[in-house]
Amino acid sequence: IESSADRRKAESALTGTDRPPSIIEQVQSLSLSSDDAAGENGVKFVYLPHDTSKPIQTVCLPSSLVEALGPAGDIIPTYVKSFFADGRSIDEKIFKDQAAKQNLLGGDMEKFAANAKKEKLGTVSEDEPAAAAEDEEKKTRLSSSSLMNATAGGSVETFPLVRPSKTNKNEGVYIYLDEVGMLKHLSLNTRASQLAQQCGYHPAPNFYGDVFVGRVSSKPMLHNIDIQSGDIMDTTKEWIVRAPHENVLWQQAVNEATGRSGETQPNHAGTEGVAAEATGNDGCSYSWLQNEEEVELTVPLIDGDDGDETVNKRLIKVSFLPQKVVVKYNSECKVEVQLYSKIDVDGCTWTLDKKNLVITCEKARDGEIWPRLELSG
Repeated sequence: IESSADRRKAESALTGTDRPPSIIEQVQSLSLSSDDAAGENGVKFVYLPHDTSKPIQTVCLPSSLVEALGPAGDIIPTYVKSFFADGRSIDEKIFKDQAAKQNLLGGDMEKFAANAKKEKLGTVSEDEPAAAAEDEEKKTRLSSSSLMNATAGGSVETFPLVRPSKTNKNEGVYIYLDEVGMLKHLSLNTRASQLAQQCGYHPAPNFYGDVFVGRVSSKPMLHNIDIQSGDIMDTTKEWIVRAPHENVLWQQAVNEATGRSGETQPNHAGTEGVAAEATGNDGCSYSWLQNEEEVELTVPLIDGDDGDETVNKRLIKVSFLPQKVVVKYNSECKVEVQLYSKIDVDGCTWTLDKKNLVITCEKARDGEIWPRLELSG
């Protein structure tokens, strides 16, 4: 929340006898029941705990809060902020290491020092002498204690899994995390990292502690819309399948607008004519390429050290399934790969290039860039 007026609105909406349940209360109720908040009144979003033994569940952004603070804007950071106000201390060693590197989760330490200064100076009355304000400013030099002061009430970082654009119906999906989770020594959230990887981020970023996943629409104005647990657990959902390509387009647009080049995160294997390596069933490596329409595999059938031995076409057997390719030579399985996404079996062919089998598979979804060849990361 940026303004004091917004803060007062939030406090009013989240207090009182008829206040909606807080996010902390919702998460606590999830631990007591297998039911999620899919039937509650409000905008749905997702709770993704770091503990893999706990289920991924749907929670609810109360409609009364949306009415009080909205309808415009992303209200989830305001609502989940209290969840991250857990009272955990900052790890001094990690803090010093990160301060030396001058970066923290994509930001920088000076930003947190400035936040601390703003929060502390904001508590000094206008009637107090200027010297008191100066004393407070001195106390807010870059330190772990000033950082704790700045984030004591909860501090939310947003990470874009995919941003709103014309090609995705102006809908974006974001992860909401504890901005200082790493400094608190919170556990890694491997499921959140896997989700980011599925959206095309390589290497996958690290997320610390429990996180939330929400969706927004930018039309006609920015506002929260529903996303439920099944929407992030099912990797065949259209938004996940299209996210890698959407993110590449976004980065390209940023590069063009800023005049920068060379920044291509998320990076995608097998693109730009650069072959990616993979390992076959017999332990030998093969390579693959892709564009928006097809994926091409090049599989060596005979070891290059086998002299003048030639490939016998009659011993080649290639099986194309909707999401799998199997290559056998002389009854030996060379490659059996469960593909990241579906292919059009009728649009698949193979040809022989000396000792290499070249397989071309037409993608079932045009315009799709895969973050990797195989379904499993």
